[in-house]
Amino acid sequence: MAIVFNLVVVCFNISYLRVILMDELIYRQLQKSKFYHPEVTEVIHEINQLEGMIAGAIKVVEKGFDMVWDKMMFNFHFHHLHDGYEAMERLIDEKNLKIRLIVEAIPENIEQVNSITNYEIRHLDDIKSNFGILDGRAYVVSIFNQGSSKPQQAFFSNSRTFIDKQQALFDRLWEIAVPLDLRNKELKLREYSNMSKTLNKIDEIRNTLYTLMETCKKELIVFSSMDILENLTCTAAFWQRFTETTNRKVLIKILTDRSISKLQNEGNRLNKTQTNFIQIEYSDKLGYINECAIISDAKVLLKIINNDYDCIDRFTASLTYDPDQILIQEILFEKHWNEVENLALLNQRV
Repeated sequence: MAIVFNLVVVCFNISYLRVILMDELIYRQLQKSKFYHPEVTEVIHEINQLEGMIAGAIKVVEKGFDMVWDKMMFNFHFHHLHDGYEAMERLIDEKNLKIRLIVEAIPENIEQVNSITNYEIRHLDDIKSNFGILDGRAYVVSIFNQGSSKPQQAFFSNSRTFIDKQQALFDRLWEIAVPLDLRNKELKLREYSNMSKTLNKIDEIRNTLYTLMETCKKELIVFSSMDILENLTCTAAFWQRFTETTNRKVLIKILTDRSISKLQNEGNRLNKTQTNFIQIEYSDKLGYINECAIISDAKVLLKIINNDYDCIDRFTASLTYDPDQILIQEILFEKHWNEVENLALLNQRV
């Protein structure tokens, strides 16, 4: 969240140039013009002006808001702005408004975040500040004193040049933020992991795999026996998510002990439309494998064991975020991957 932090530093540097009480006449002109003019960049100290600015923004919004909330702003919204939230909910339908909100969605607040039904919401880790942009024409940062539940000051600007820069920053944050539906799935995976839950139903294991694929952003690593992988990939739901994952330009690396023709063919087909985002290797020289390790973005590991002796619960799986376990599996994967590639080069020379 360095982008947001630096953004606020920029705001404070500007505000120190004009740390004065906003002139009452200027304030009235801003209200009357729906914040279009006069063009000002100032700090608002007067609490009545601050509250009036918030209420006024809701009344005059034409297109929508882009907002980033840290913990203090999130709590302020839920504890003190209930009436404003209800008014905004009504206006969303009446004016066809678009509200984009970036928050840090964590187990402690996820129910509250999910209760905001008409906003487009995305998650970012470790948000340390807040700001809001009204219709791409007015910009506000709420400034909280330490220990206060309400902002005591606000930085305001309707400078066209300044807002264009801040809008570009918001758009960059929006692109890297995680959509709320995927964040809910990530938190559910963490909940399973913290409970040390063992998955022993194949449908449950598949659904967990689908969630890993849906939430993966950069790289999905699969090191598996052919037997387990065939059981995981035999549904239409898998192939749908397989395609969606590659469409997001996620790199998929699969290493198995035997060739799976459908997997290889589908990988070749998708690579024709992408840029080799699917890499599949196999070798019969990997030794006996009775498990499958799937690592998403080097953060979460799904490990599946083939219980050959048990016909009822043939597969059992566990999920972990333990960095040591993940690192071990990554090293093992890279070891075997490099060996297979070197064997392939050797065979080409023969």
